[in-house]
Amino acid sequence: MNDPLESEVTLPRRDWILLPLVVFAVTSIVVGAAELVARAEFREQGDFTCDMHDAAGALRDKPNCVSFVKYAESPLVEYRFNDCGYRSAKSCAAKPPGTLRVALIGTSISMGLNVQYTETFASRTEDALNRICNRPVEIQNLGTIGSLKSQIDSTVSALRLAPDVIVLTLMPFDLQGLAAAPTGAGSDLRTWIKSLQVAWLNLKLRARKTKLMFAAEHYMFLNEQTLYRTFLSSGRSHDLMSVPLTPDGEQRYAEFASILDGIMAKLQGSGVPLVVVAVPNRVAAAIVSNHATLEATDAALFGRRIAQISAQRGAFPVDTTPEFASYPHAERLFYPVDNHPNAGGHEVIARALLKRLTDGSIPQLAACRPAGGQSQ
Repeated sequence: MNDPLESEVTLPRRDWILLPLVVFAVTSIVVGAAELVARAEFREQGDFTCDMHDAAGALRDKPNCVSFVKYAESPLVEYRFNDCGYRSAKSCAAKPPGTLRVALIGTSISMGLNVQYTETFASRTEDALNRICNRPVEIQNLGTIGSLKSQIDSTVSALRLAPDVIVLTLMPFDLQGLAAAPTGAGSDLRTWIKSLQVAWLNLKLRARKTKLMFAAEHYMFLNEQTLYRTFLSSGRSHDLMSVPLTPDGEQRYAEFASILDGIMAKLQGSGVPLVVVAVPNRVAAAIVSNHATLEATDAALFGRRIAQISAQRGAFPVDTTPEFASYPHAERLFYPVDNHPNAGGHEVIARALLKRLTDGSIPQLAACRPAGGQSQ
């Protein structure tokens, strides 16, 4: 009688070749089908054709230009720019008599990236001020996709509009984009580590070119705990909210303070007040609104530190973090992967900004008081 162990079945040699090919083919079909579904769900449409570089090489938007663009997580958005290339409904011509003019500067958050114009905090604030100021109010939105450093030049452009108030809005990613030059002992090591981080980020960005990977990241970030774990392990904004602050975090806040000094120098003697609005990113909004506790993290630190730096330089600070904290699951007010506020997030920003503009602390807007003295 044969031993069962000696009579084990062996596959024909051709099957050792065919089976992996079959597995590969089936996997390719499944992944290909999933990619098609992801492309349909996260469809993109149009190109942003309104950006240009001016004579000085600065990035700005073309006057009287219109673009229709849908990014992966956003609706189809109309970007319409006025005669100065500002995303505003009103002309940038000479300020009409009796009109209050607010000039908004900043980067993509100010511009209202991925949000319809009527739903941006700029438009919402303009509408609210027109209801309560008993005189015409317009907002000229100079915000554009650019760097925080370029806001010094934007201040000069804003002053040409004869504004009554200038508003600068920023998020953590604006500070993340500032170069933090390593100094002192260990600088070579920090430079090497940062280069690895940049290489890893570029690798992830290349992976996102497949809509399947983008969809996976989108749905992963809908989970609160996954969002926190990703933030703690690889979140680039953690330097700005770490306790204690890292050297890179301190450097970025110092860089912002230097930029703000440059802005205030341009405003000197103009009599135009500056309002600085700090907006948390998605993970910080989630932490404060859901009362989460993360190791070595203070989610409210960004808004508090920006407000402190601004007040020290004579600007009027607006920390929107408490406003976001009042909304359950405030992470839903942001696009999960893109990280910009959606229409709901812009509504929250508008509420916080309107409270500051109408609290009587800014002389130019002292007459703009809601009924009953409460901001709406």
